Amino acid sequence: MPGIQKIVHQYSSYNQWANQRMIEWLRTLESSLWYQTVPSSFTSIDYTVQHILRTQKFWHAFVQKLDLSNFSWKIFENRAEQTLNELEAQTQFMHQTFCSFEENELTEVLSLNMPWAKNQCSRYEYIIHVINHSTFHRGQVVTQARVLGVDREIPATDYNIFNSI
Repeated sequence: MPGIQKIVHQYSSYNQWANQRMIEWLRTLESSLWYQTVPSSFTSIDYTVQHILRTQKFWHAFVQKLDLSNFSWKIFENRAEQTLNELEAQTQFMHQTFCSFEENELTEVLSLNMPWAKNQCSRYEYIIHVINHSTFHRGQVVTQARVLGVDREIPATDYNIFNSI
Protein backbone atom coordinates (compact mmCIF):
# COMPACT_ATOMS: atom_id res chain seq x y z
CA MET A 1 0.00 0.00 0.00
CA PRO A 2 1.54 3.36 -1.02
CA GLY A 3 2.46 5.88 1.69
CA ILE A 4 -0.51 8.27 1.58
CA GLN A 5 -3.01 5.42 1.36
CA LYS A 6 -1.38 3.79 4.37
CA ILE A 7 -1.52 7.02 6.41
CA VAL A 8 -5.17 7.65 5.50
CA HIS A 9 -6.09 4.05 6.31
CA GLN A 10 -4.24 4.18 9.64
CA TYR A 11 -5.72 7.50 10.75
CA SER A 12 -9.19 6.57 9.58
CA SER A 13 -8.94 3.30 11.53
CA TYR A 14 -7.78 5.33 14.54
CA ASN A 15 -10.76 7.70 14.23
CA GLN A 16 -13.16 4.77 14.07
CA TRP A 17 -11.56 3.13 17.12
CA ALA A 18 -11.48 6.37 19.15
CA ASN A 19 -15.06 7.33 18.30
CA GLN A 20 -16.24 3.82 19.21
CA ARG A 21 -14.49 3.99 22.59
CA MET A 22 -16.03 7.41 23.26
CA ILE A 23 -19.50 6.25 22.16
CA GLU A 24 -19.37 3.17 24.40
CA TRP A 25 -18.28 5.29 27.35
CA LEU A 26 -20.91 7.97 26.74
CA ARG A 27 -23.61 5.29 26.74
CA THR A 28 -22.68 4.51 30.36
CA LEU A 29 -23.28 8.09 31.55
CA GLU A 30 -26.50 9.39 33.00
CA SER A 31 -28.37 10.91 30.07
CA SER A 32 -29.06 14.07 32.09
CA LEU A 33 -25.32 14.85 31.96
CA TRP A 34 -25.53 15.12 28.20
CA TYR A 35 -27.71 18.19 28.38
CA GLN A 36 -26.15 20.10 31.27
CA THR A 37 -24.53 23.42 30.39
CA VAL A 38 -20.75 23.59 30.64
CA PRO A 39 -18.36 26.30 29.48
CA SER A 40 -16.76 25.17 26.23
CA SER A 41 -16.91 25.74 22.47
CA PHE A 42 -20.29 24.02 22.58
CA THR A 43 -22.42 24.33 25.68
CA SER A 44 -23.05 20.64 26.36
CA ILE A 45 -21.74 17.17 25.70
CA ASP A 46 -24.76 16.68 23.46
CA TYR A 47 -23.97 19.71 21.28
CA THR A 48 -20.29 18.76 21.09
CA VAL A 49 -21.05 15.21 19.94
CA GLN A 50 -23.59 16.57 17.44
CA HIS A 51 -20.88 18.88 16.14
CA ILE A 52 -18.49 15.95 15.65
CA LEU A 53 -21.23 14.10 13.77
CA ARG A 54 -22.24 17.04 11.54
CA THR A 55 -18.64 17.88 10.73
CA GLN A 56 -17.80 14.29 9.82
CA LYS A 57 -20.87 14.23 7.56
CA PHE A 58 -19.83 17.49 5.91
CA TRP A 59 -16.22 16.52 5.19
CA HIS A 60 -17.20 13.01 4.15
CA ALA A 61 -19.55 14.48 1.55
CA PHE A 62 -17.00 17.12 0.54
CA VAL A 63 -14.17 14.67 -0.19
CA GLN A 64 -16.60 12.65 -2.31
CA LYS A 65 -17.43 15.83 -4.26
CA LEU A 66 -21.11 15.59 -3.35
CA ASP A 67 -23.45 18.56 -3.55
CA LEU A 68 -23.34 20.46 -0.25
CA SER A 69 -25.77 23.24 -1.18
CA ASN A 70 -28.47 21.78 1.09
CA PHE A 71 -26.19 20.48 3.83
CA SER A 72 -27.91 20.77 7.21
CA TRP A 73 -26.05 22.10 10.22
CA LYS A 74 -29.25 21.77 12.28
CA ILE A 75 -28.91 21.10 16.01
CA PHE A 76 -31.35 18.65 17.58
CA GLU A 77 -32.62 18.49 21.15
CA ASN A 78 -32.75 15.48 23.47
CA ARG A 79 -31.64 12.83 20.98
CA ALA A 80 -28.46 11.54 22.62
CA GLU A 81 -28.88 7.86 21.74
CA GLN A 82 -29.86 8.68 18.16
CA THR A 83 -26.82 10.96 17.85
CA LEU A 84 -24.54 8.18 19.10
CA ASN A 85 -26.07 5.68 16.68
CA GLU A 86 -25.63 8.12 13.79
CA LEU A 87 -22.04 8.90 14.79
CA GLU A 88 -21.23 5.21 14.97
CA ALA A 89 -22.67 4.58 11.49
CA GLN A 90 -21.18 7.75 9.99
CA THR A 91 -17.72 6.93 11.32
CA GLN A 92 -17.90 3.43 9.80
CA PHE A 93 -19.16 4.76 6.46
CA MET A 94 -16.50 7.47 6.41
CA HIS A 95 -13.79 4.90 7.16
CA GLN A 96 -14.92 2.69 4.28
CA THR A 97 -14.93 5.64 1.89
CA PHE A 98 -11.57 7.00 2.97
CA CYS A 99 -9.93 3.58 2.65
CA SER A 100 -11.35 3.09 -0.84
CA PHE A 101 -9.48 6.04 -2.39
CA GLU A 102 -6.52 5.25 -4.61
CA GLU A 103 -3.27 7.21 -4.25
CA ASN A 104 -4.05 9.49 -7.23
CA GLU A 105 -7.49 10.27 -5.77
CA LEU A 106 -5.98 11.11 -2.39
CA THR A 107 -3.55 13.59 -3.94
CA GLU A 108 -6.23 15.27 -6.07
CA VAL A 109 -6.60 18.94 -5.13
CA LEU A 110 -10.11 19.94 -4.07
CA SER A 111 -11.44 23.48 -3.80
CA LEU A 112 -13.38 24.52 -0.73
CA ASN A 113 -15.58 27.54 -1.24
CA MET A 114 -17.64 28.13 1.89
CA PRO A 115 -18.52 31.37 3.66
CA TRP A 116 -16.22 30.38 6.56
CA ALA A 117 -13.26 29.18 4.47
CA LYS A 118 -11.95 29.23 0.93
CA ASN A 119 -8.92 27.12 0.10
CA GLN A 120 -7.47 24.33 -1.96
CA CYS A 121 -5.90 21.23 -0.48
CA SER A 122 -5.40 17.65 -1.49
CA ARG A 123 -8.18 15.21 -0.63
CA TYR A 124 -5.96 13.46 1.91
CA GLU A 125 -5.31 16.75 3.73
CA TYR A 126 -9.05 17.28 4.15
CA ILE A 127 -9.37 13.70 5.39
CA ILE A 128 -6.62 14.22 7.96
CA HIS A 129 -8.28 17.51 8.90
CA VAL A 130 -11.63 15.92 9.76
CA ILE A 131 -9.92 13.19 11.79
CA ASN A 132 -7.90 15.81 13.66
CA HIS A 133 -11.08 17.82 14.20
CA SER A 134 -12.84 14.84 15.75
CA THR A 135 -9.83 14.21 17.99
CA PHE A 136 -9.95 17.80 19.23
CA HIS A 137 -13.65 17.63 20.09
CA ARG A 138 -13.40 14.19 21.73
CA GLY A 139 -10.98 15.88 24.12
CA GLN A 140 -13.58 18.56 24.79
CA VAL A 141 -16.19 15.91 25.57
CA VAL A 142 -13.87 14.41 28.18
CA THR A 143 -13.21 17.83 29.69
CA GLN A 144 -16.93 18.63 29.76
CA ALA A 145 -17.65 15.32 31.50
CA ARG A 146 -14.92 16.01 34.08
CA VAL A 147 -16.42 19.47 34.75
CA LEU A 148 -19.73 17.69 35.40
CA GLY A 149 -18.05 15.44 37.97
CA VAL A 150 -17.47 12.34 35.85
CA ASP A 151 -14.17 10.71 36.73
CA ARG A 152 -14.80 7.04 36.08
CA GLU A 153 -13.89 4.84 33.15
CA ILE A 154 -12.91 7.75 30.89
CA PRO A 155 -11.42 6.02 27.86
CA ALA A 156 -7.98 6.82 26.53
CA THR A 157 -8.43 7.72 22.86
CA ASP A 158 -4.92 8.90 22.10
CA TYR A 159 -3.35 7.84 18.81
CA ASN A 160 -0.40 6.34 20.67
CA ILE A 161 -2.78 4.13 22.72
CA PHE A 162 -4.44 3.00 19.48
CA ASN A 163 -1.03 1.93 18.18
CA SER A 164 -0.33 0.02 21.41
CA ILE A 165 -3.21 -2.41 21.09
